[in-house]
Amino acid sequence: MESSLQYDHYQGAVYPLDLQEEPNHGDYRRTHIKSLVNLCAEYIVRDASFTKVAVQHIPNHLSVALMQAALLDNRDRSMETLISHWPLNSLSLRKLAPSLYTSVVPLYNSTYLTDIVRQSLRYTTCLSHTFLECLKKRTPTRLKYLDMSGFPTAEVILFYLATHCMLAHNESRQTVMVDMYNRVVNLLPDQTESTDTSYQLMTADTTIPDSSFTVKMDAYVASDKTHAELCKALKVSGFQESKLKIVLEKLDATCLGEEKLQILLQQVNPKFLLGLRLKYNSLTSEDFCKLCPVFERFDKLTALDLSCNSIRNASDRLAHLLSSLPHLVRLDLSNNRIKTRLRQILSNIPSALQYLRLVGCGLSLTDIAYLSVSHHIAGLQELDLSENNLHPAAGNLCKLLKGCRSTLQTLEIEDCKLRDNVMEVVTGDLASMESLMYLNLADNPLSLSAHEYLMESVVGLTNIRAYRFSFAKDCYSPDIPDYEMVMRQDMHVAQMYHIKRNIRGDEAGPYTRPRLIFMELQRWDYGDYVE
Repeated sequence: MESSLQYDHYQGAVYPLDLQEEPNHGDYRRTHIKSLVNLCAEYIVRDASFTKVAVQHIPNHLSVALMQAALLDNRDRSMETLISHWPLNSLSLRKLAPSLYTSVVPLYNSTYLTDIVRQSLRYTTCLSHTFLECLKKRTPTRLKYLDMSGFPTAEVILFYLATHCMLAHNESRQTVMVDMYNRVVNLLPDQTESTDTSYQLMTADTTIPDSSFTVKMDAYVASDKTHAELCKALKVSGFQESKLKIVLEKLDATCLGEEKLQILLQQVNPKFLLGLRLKYNSLTSEDFCKLCPVFERFDKLTALDLSCNSIRNASDRLAHLLSSLPHLVRLDLSNNRIKTRLRQILSNIPSALQYLRLVGCGLSLTDIAYLSVSHHIAGLQELDLSENNLHPAAGNLCKLLKGCRSTLQTLEIEDCKLRDNVMEVVTGDLASMESLMYLNLADNPLSLSAHEYLMESVVGLTNIRAYRFSFAKDCYSPDIPDYEMVMRQDMHVAQMYHIKRNIRGDEAGPYTRPRLIFMELQRWDYGDYVE
């Protein structure tokens, strides 16, 4: 469970995908011709001693290319040399490492998502460890501000940084006390050798140089140990005299509960926090109301995730909270029972939402009716209504799709009890979605003829990149043997690819040709079907 939470943390509202960009990792990544500067940088950072000599002679602006090469190749010793000779007072990971959160691939490929998360964790782990090692070795450096935001940080690294933050604070206090002692000793009368009591000046040994350093990052907290250390580190980071400060841009606090969240959120600086995720905290309506005053401090939030809690009867407080967040554009309320209260909750949000996830919220016909006429339609780009019974709301669903036909890029309506008669009505609106890149219709009880009709409409969309669905209900019957069931499934797969080839042909490139994802094949670990 712990490992799944680690990876589940890095998707959804808090970490947006750049859907317009191509995949940027592993087998999905396009091969680009490297520049001569990049090739030389890769060669130099292979050997730390060579790097140490090179930085003495190369122009300062080439330090960025060397640091990028060292980071991508995991050259810790070369990175330490580069940090010690860094020509600027700040270093931003966003400018060194390519963004890994691109394309629609992470939406349907869990293996790819795991890979990009691991790569992101490697970036932040390598950079933070190297930076602290330079400080502990008292290596002279101009670097005072390390920005690792935009990439997740492993909890163990967060604990490591928080511990050093407290270490620097305690050493600073020790230095002050030693200085006070020495001043008092200097004021005492001279002591003779025969005097029993003698006074000696003291020296303070410190680990971190006598300067101020700041680390900006995204934090993931799930354990009591890390929670306690981070709370202390954030508190001392607010002191003017602190030598090592931690600043949070995104915070994911999981499995902590209301009391610990209250303590943690009070220590977070609202000036910098842009993303907040509080999944799996068992927050009841009463707990949420207790937390609302501290939530309202974070008026810079652009992304909020309250999913997988038990917030049911706090619609007024939730609506008031959302109305006080002027920059909010990404919201996840999944698995909170907000049936018939969607208008009350969303109507006063100042900005039109770009991302809205309402999985398993028990949405009613009136909820879909409100959404279809709300001000959010103007900007909605990603919408997930999975695990709600949308069969009675077919008309309003069509109205909703018409309203956002020019903006919606991803649509997920998995397991929404949609049957053939409803899909006959909805398909026409799906076929007019100008910007749609990813469609998920899995686990809806549709016949093979409905699937064929859908495929003909969806695959013809200009921007579609991936279409996820399940086997037709015709493939399953208690009266047929297993081998015939498998034959029907194979025929379904073959028919879907046949329709795709007839409509799109092979003229499209491999990155623009729509990908078909069969839910059952993923469950059986066969991966994507290969033509």
